[in-house]
Amino acid sequence: MQSATATPRASDAPRQGLGTFFRNILDFIYERGHKAEVLERVSPRTRQLCDKPPGWFSWVPSVHIDELEAAFLTVAGRDMTVELGRVCSQNLGTTVVRPVLRMAFLLLGQTPAVVFENLDRFFALVTRGITFSYTAESPRSGVVLARFDGPDTPEAAYHVLQGSLQFIFEQCGVSGEVGPAEVAESGSAGATVRYRVRW
Repeated sequence: MQSATATPRASDAPRQGLGTFFRNILDFIYERGHKAEVLERVSPRTRQLCDKPPGWFSWVPSVHIDELEAAFLTVAGRDMTVELGRVCSQNLGTTVVRPVLRMAFLLLGQTPAVVFENLDRFFALVTRGITFSYTAESPRSGVVLARFDGPDTPEAAYHVLQGSLQFIFEQCGVSGEVGPAEVAESGSAGATVRYRVRW
């Protein structure tokens, strides 16, 4: 049985992120000079994790990632939070996710639609507790629906995901646009968010 002060296990959290993702978020925040402002807005447990980051391939309870992203949104604003998502995905897309992306492009073609239709496969490498569906509205546009498991997903997470989806266009070598998050529903079981994409 865990004590009240014990650090929650990643497996107990409805959403989780790979240690590599957590470290990429930290790097982005620190490189932009917001370390002190962000750290003073997060819990002691999250601060402790920032001082001694998790292993690259360990799983981190999403509460720590949520706190960092929410604090960064407060300090730096929405546009920079979207950019955080784009840059972190760029780093992951050229390391952890790259082999799977390559295989998908080889088998199915290098188009944004291919990636949007297979988001669960790619995101499962770095996150748990977020699932996706894609509905094409034309050959070059559609709607991505993202489901965040568990209560209290912060607004910042939606902006980070918008930036992550934006990176897909870069990976495919095309210009495109991801619309802002539209919250379809939010409750104790989770939240469903919609993004309109076109290229």
